[in-house]
Amino acid sequence: MKAVLPQNETVRIQTLRQYKILDTPPEAAFDDLTRLAAQICGAPIALISFIDESRQWFKSKVGLDIQSTSRELAFCTHAILQPHNPLIISDTLLDERFATNPLVASDPYIRFYAGASLITPQGYTLGTLCVVDRVPRQLSSEQIQALQTLSRQVVTQLELKLYLCKLESITATQHQQIEYLISALDHDLRTPILANRNTLYAMLGGAFGSVNNSYVDVLEDCYQANEDLLRLVEALLNISRYKTEANKNLKYEILDWKNIFIQATSHVATIFQQKCTIKYKIPDSLPIAYGKPLEIQQVVQNLLNNTVELSKLNQEITLEVRLAEFETIKILVRANGLEIPYLGKEMLFNGLIQGRGRHNIDKLGLYLCRQIVEAHKGTINAESIPDEGTTFWFTLPITSLKN
Repeated sequence: MKAVLPQNETVRIQTLRQYKILDTPPEAAFDDLTRLAAQICGAPIALISFIDESRQWFKSKVGLDIQSTSRELAFCTHAILQPHNPLIISDTLLDERFATNPLVASDPYIRFYAGASLITPQGYTLGTLCVVDRVPRQLSSEQIQALQTLSRQVVTQLELKLYLCKLESITATQHQQIEYLISALDHDLRTPILANRNTLYAMLGGAFGSVNNSYVDVLEDCYQANEDLLRLVEALLNISRYKTEANKNLKYEILDWKNIFIQATSHVATIFQQKCTIKYKIPDSLPIAYGKPLEIQQVVQNLLNNTVELSKLNQEITLEVRLAEFETIKILVRANGLEIPYLGKEMLFNGLIQGRGRHNIDKLGLYLCRQIVEAHKGTINAESIPDEGTTFWFTLPITSLKN
């Protein structure tokens, strides 16, 4: 049976191609959402599928081994025809559209299907987030609401990947494009994430009816994932804005290291609830350095966040500032006994493609640190020595920075 096509099929396919998602490797950000969908809906199979000209391709899958199916056989082909309402088939054998479908009559023996469309900010439907079962059944209204919320999270991940790729190709002469990107990122990505936050919070609070205890932990995980994504977008916005503003209004002040360390330590203690013991060392006699205090504090805070995140409970961390060679001061965030593989400056501090790399390192945050430090005429790096520890550090010149 030939698949029925959406009215905007040509533009829809073009839009799908722009995201460059087809035939890409599995990614944790998408797999987490698929697993959440399966858990919330109590389904053995969950899929993130994209519909191109001839096939249904699975970016992420739980409980299914195949990578794609013919578009003519795909349930999601029908789901994208009604983008604003989930397609729910309680019993496929009672629906003439699917009763003789090979996916029903043979493996994986689909008897139940529920799919929420993946709708771009421009209104194009690229595919679905769907759950499948091998027995007839229903979903509760809370489960349907959660499936739709998770489908919006999938689109948010797509938008984030797209903006990251665009940022990579931006040069210093393209400030107008960056400003447009910031506006689009703020409206098309941050706004839906905030909406998802409100929806998830309301669901947890019982606004859509009482939530079964078995779903509470899953919804809380989903809420936390949304918060993590919001922080990632905020970091991306900061990077975008910094690229347009780094060379403007450079009004430096004398840096008060005691205040910077206290503020950074206080912020980290709030997030990690005294996970580690943090000490700082500031010499009584230290040459004056100039900079933008809030930005330098952001660098210290980000390096400290990464160090605490990687550290064990009750590990001691030291913040230190000291005189270094070549008329510079050096700021160090050191954890004795902590060891991570040395990645090098170009990988560790240039992470536009991944929000968090291996070992849970915040690569976007470290990339922003590099932008700030280099705008201050400094350098940044990290060292990890077996049996000794790991140190994030950056330098600032003690002359020529005052504006």
